[in-house]
Amino acid sequence: MTALSNFLKVSAKKPEIFPIVGILTFALSGAAFFGVRALKAPDVVWNSKSNPHPWQEIKDGEQVKLIALNQKYEHRWQRKNW
Repeated sequence: MTALSNFLKVSAKKPEIFPIVGILTFALSGAAFFGVRALKAPDVVWNSKSNPHPWQEIKDGEQVKLIALNQKYEHRWQRKNW
């Protein structure tokens, strides 16, 4: 018997395993998503000889954050009173 078939037989007898498996599946898939996304980020250098400064190639207005809330600013903030 394989490990998967053995696990399925045991999980049929013990239904309390299902929430644990669901939560672990969700957490591991989220971790894999963020890991792959971080590896594709524009500031990660895989080949530093051909492109030593990849962050200089980011165009104006290009979104590199995961979530960009209110990224368009109407005016620049300045401290008026010291």
